[in-house]
Amino acid sequence: MKLRSIFAVVAGYLAWAAGFWVPAFALALAWPELRPLAQLAFEEGRYDVFETPMLVSFQVIWIVANGAAGFVARLIAKRRLEVWVLAALLFAYFAYNHLWALWNVMPDWYNVLVVVLVVPGVLLGSRVAEAIGARRGSGETTTT
Repeated sequence: MKLRSIFAVVAGYLAWAAGFWVPAFALALAWPELRPLAQLAFEEGRYDVFETPMLVSFQVIWIVANGAAGFVARLIAKRRLEVWVLAALLFAYFAYNHLWALWNVMPDWYNVLVVVLVVPGVLLGSRVAEAIGARRGSGETTTT
């Protein structure tokens, strides 16, 4: 694997992290009822405290974060292979967390959606990056 490929996967993960945590922190600042619950989650690992509207908001943030990961990975790598590697790594991580470690802690619907939406979200972000590259005529439509 080339250095560019490794950088694309790492940058995609960092884009995912920023794409999730920045909006999540902003949401906590804007939603006073969320702040103490988020503090419980961070300090005590209590994820069972979130109300349904909060979990739905997190799902929206997940979608954005997944798309950001695929977008950045594709822009850097210029190929789909690195996007698929990133999608597989994120899928494995979230499958473990949400289908095993957090299964009895958070609602089933939430855990399933987190895992199910990872790969499509990453691939959607990649497609957006590909379309932008094609529109600019930069030849970023490589299929490997």
